[in-house]
Amino acid sequence: MKPRKAAALSRWEVKTTDLRWECDPKRLDFETTEELQYRPNIIGQERALDAMRLGLTIRSPGYNIYISGLSGTGKLTAIRYMLDGMDLRRSDLVDICYVFNFSDEDQPTCLMLPAGRACKLRQQLHSLRDTISDFIPAALRSDQFKHRQAAIADDVRKHRDKMLRVLEKEVSESGFSVVQVEYEGYARPEIVPLIRGESIPMDRLAGLLAQGKMGQGDYDKLQAAYPGLSRKLDDFLLSSRELERDLDHRTADLEREFIGPFVAERMAGVSGDLESEKVLKFLKELEEYILSHLPIFISGKADGFVQREFLPFEVNVLVDNSGEKEAPVIIETSPSYVNVFGTIERHHGPDGQQSTDHSLIRGGSLLRSNGGFLVMNLIDVFEEPLVWVALKRALKSQRHTIRGFDSLLLMPIASIKPEEIVIDAKVVLIGDAWSYQMLWEYDEDFRGIFKVKADFDSEMPNTLANQKKYGQFIKVLTRLESLAPFRKDAVAAMIEVGVRMAGRRNRLSTRFSEVGDIVREAVHWAGADGAAVVRAEHVLRAVEERKSRVSLAEDKLQELYSDGRILLDTSGLEVGQINGLAVYDMGDHVFGRPSRITVETGVGRAGVINIEREAEMSGRIHNKGMLILEGYLRRMYAQDKPITVSASICFEQGYSSVDGDSASSAEMYALLSSLADIPLRQDIAVTGSMNQKGEVQPIGGVNEKIEGFFDVCRQRGLKGHHGVMIPSLNVPELMLRKDVAEAVAKGRFHIYAVSTLDEGIEVLTGMKAGRRLRNGQFPRGTVHFHVNEGLWHFHDELRHAEDGHAEPPEKPERKHASRERQRPPRPTRRKKPDGEAARAAARSRPGRRR
Repeated sequence: MKPRKAAALSRWEVKTTDLRWECDPKRLDFETTEELQYRPNIIGQERALDAMRLGLTIRSPGYNIYISGLSGTGKLTAIRYMLDGMDLRRSDLVDICYVFNFSDEDQPTCLMLPAGRACKLRQQLHSLRDTISDFIPAALRSDQFKHRQAAIADDVRKHRDKMLRVLEKEVSESGFSVVQVEYEGYARPEIVPLIRGESIPMDRLAGLLAQGKMGQGDYDKLQAAYPGLSRKLDDFLLSSRELERDLDHRTADLEREFIGPFVAERMAGVSGDLESEKVLKFLKELEEYILSHLPIFISGKADGFVQREFLPFEVNVLVDNSGEKEAPVIIETSPSYVNVFGTIERHHGPDGQQSTDHSLIRGGSLLRSNGGFLVMNLIDVFEEPLVWVALKRALKSQRHTIRGFDSLLLMPIASIKPEEIVIDAKVVLIGDAWSYQMLWEYDEDFRGIFKVKADFDSEMPNTLANQKKYGQFIKVLTRLESLAPFRKDAVAAMIEVGVRMAGRRNRLSTRFSEVGDIVREAVHWAGADGAAVVRAEHVLRAVEERKSRVSLAEDKLQELYSDGRILLDTSGLEVGQINGLAVYDMGDHVFGRPSRITVETGVGRAGVINIEREAEMSGRIHNKGMLILEGYLRRMYAQDKPITVSASICFEQGYSSVDGDSASSAEMYALLSSLADIPLRQDIAVTGSMNQKGEVQPIGGVNEKIEGFFDVCRQRGLKGHHGVMIPSLNVPELMLRKDVAEAVAKGRFHIYAVSTLDEGIEVLTGMKAGRRLRNGQFPRGTVHFHVNEGLWHFHDELRHAEDGHAEPPEKPERKHASRERQRPPRPTRRKKPDGEAARAAARSRPGRRR
C-alpha cells in the first residue's frame, strides 16, 4: 500500500528565527573591552556565593563547606574571591609547638601560645642553654666555690679518718691489721691477721698451725675475733659510702646555692609575659631539670644535632603566626596524609636503630589553617589513603593527634604519642554533585560536619545584564594575562559561544574555564593575523580550530557513512525502518550521528524484544524506554484483545552499549510501521523520548543530533526534502551552527517539532494517525486502524494455530498501506459459544480513554 500524498508539513516546521540565537553587538554599550572598568567578580553564582558567605561567617562546629558543581564553573576562584573580600582580621591567632614532657618523655606536651611567642620561647631557651653552659663551668671553677667545696670535702674526710682510726685501733688490739687488697680494677680494705709483724691472710693460718709456727691458742683467738672485726669493717664501709653520698648532696646543695639564683633570674626573664599555667609548669620543671643535671653543662655548649641531654631546651614550633593579623587561608593541592595531618620523623643511628623525640614532630596544613580556612579538592582527598577518615575524625572532635604515617599502616614501630591539639579550622571541600549525594546518603558523619552546600550552576539567564558581564569577564582576563582587547562584535561572538555551551537560547554558560580558553585562543589567532584587537572572525576561528583538534573520532565515523560501510538510507520509504539519532560523548568532544533502527514483527507471544538488552548491550534507561513502549501499545490496542505479537527492535551496526530513552519515539514509529505495513520516510531522522500517553518528551544533545544528520545528508547532497523531527519542547534549546540554520532558511533542510506520537506519525507517513471512535474502533485508512488490524491478524493466526487447525482459514492477502480494509468475517471453527460471545462483546463495546 502506498501512503496518501503527504499533507502539508509547514505547521510542524520550526521557524528560522527559532533555530539559533544571535547577539546583536549594538546592544553592548562599548566599542572594545578597553573601555570597561577592571572589576574582578564572580559571575552568575549568587546562590552559591550566599551559601559560601554563610558557611565562612559562622564559626560553630560543623559549618564546613562543600562546594558542588561542574568543573570549569570557577569554584576555586570563587572561594579565593570570597576570602579576599572577607574581613579576616583576628587578634586571637596562636602558635602551636611541642615541648619536652618531664613526666613522660614519650608523650610530648603541646603548648598553644599567642602569635609569635613560640619562636621567641625557642630562641629564649636556646639562649638560656648557651648562657648557663658558659656560666656553670666558670662558677664551679671560681675560688669561692672551690674553697667551700674543699671545706666540705675536708669535713667529710676528717669524719671518715676518725672512724678509720677507731677501727684500726680495735683491729690492732685484736692482732689484726687493715690492708688494701687489689681486685680487678678496684681496691678494697680487708682485715688480716698480723703474725710476727707480717700480714697473713686468714686462709693461711691453718697451714701455719700445722707447721707449728703458731700455737693452738693463738689460732683459736684469731678465728674467734675475725667475724666481729669483719662486721665492723662492713659498718665502716657502709658509713664511708654514706659519707660519700653526704659529700655529693652537700656539694650539690653548694652548686644549687651558687647556680640557683642565676638560673632563677634567667628563667624569670623567659616566663615574664606568659600567663598559661601549662607553660609556667613546663618552665618550672625545666628549671629543676637544670639544677639537677648541672654536670651535663660542664662540658660546654651542645653543637651539631640535638644531644639527648639538651632535648628539654628544644621547642618544636609547628605553627608560627608571627606578624600575622589575618586568619590563614591554606589551599592544599596535594592532600596526602603527611601533608594534611603531619607526621613523626625518626633518627637512624649508626647501628641501624631508629629513635624519635618531640623535636621530630612535623605539622601539616590542617594545623597551619588553625583559626582560618583549609581548601581541598574532594577527589584528591579520596585518592590519598586514610585522609578522609582522619579528616572526619578531626572535624568531629575538633582535636587532632599527630601520628607517624607508618604506624597507621600497622607497622610494628614504637613511636611517641604527642598530646592532642585543639583545632579551630574551617574546611572547604571542592567536589561534584554526585559525590555530595553519595556522601550524604552513605556517610553518616558527612551531613554533620559539612552543613553548608554551595552549589555552583553551570548556566545563568541570558539577559542583557549577564551579556555585559561576559564582556566584564573578558576585560578581567585580558588585563590579568596582558592579552589583546576584544571588539564588541568579538564579545557578541563569545556570548553566542556561551549560549551554545549552555544548550538553551535563554541561558548563558558559567563554565568560565572553557570560555577563558576560547578567549586566549582567539587572542592567539588575532595575533597570527597581526590584529591589535580581537574581532568576531577570530573567535569563530578559535572555535573551529578547537573542534578540529578533538574531532578525529567524528571524522572517522563520517568516513564510514561516506564509504557506505554504515548502512543508512537518506531517501525513499521503508517499512519497519527509521533513522534514529544518537550522541557520542568522547569527553572532550560531543557530536551526533544517525543510526538505523529496524523492527520485525511476527506471530507469537514474546512481546517486544529489545535485541540490545538480550545482547547485554542496553542500559537501564534504554530498557525503561522499551517498557514504556509496551505500555503505549497496551493503552492504544489492548482494550479489546490481548497483544499477541513477537517484535524485535534493533539498533543496526551497533557494537557498543546503548543507553538513554531518546530513541524510544523512533522505535515506536518503526514498530507501528511494521505492524501496519506502512512505510516511513527515510529522509527524516527522528529523536525524542515518549511516555505511555503518547506524548513526545524532550531529550538532550538536540543541536548535536540535528547537525550530525545534516552532515551526513550534506555529504550525500541536500535535495530539499531532508530533515530532522524533534520534540517541540526542545525548540527553546536550538542553537544550531550557522551553516545548518542557513540551509534551513533556504529550504534545503527541514526541522519539524512535534509534541505527540500522532503528529510524528503524520510527518513520517503522510497519513492521518487516527483517533479512537466512540465504538472503540479507529477511522478507516488511518495509521492506528492499520496497526489495530495488524494486531488482530497476529491474534487470529496465533489463536488458529493454538486451536489445532491443519490449515488456516481463507482470508484476503494483506495489501499495502494504501488499502483501507475491514477485517474479513471470521471463518467457521469449533463452537466455543462463551469465547465467541466474549469476543463479540469486546469488539462492540466503546474503547476506554485514558
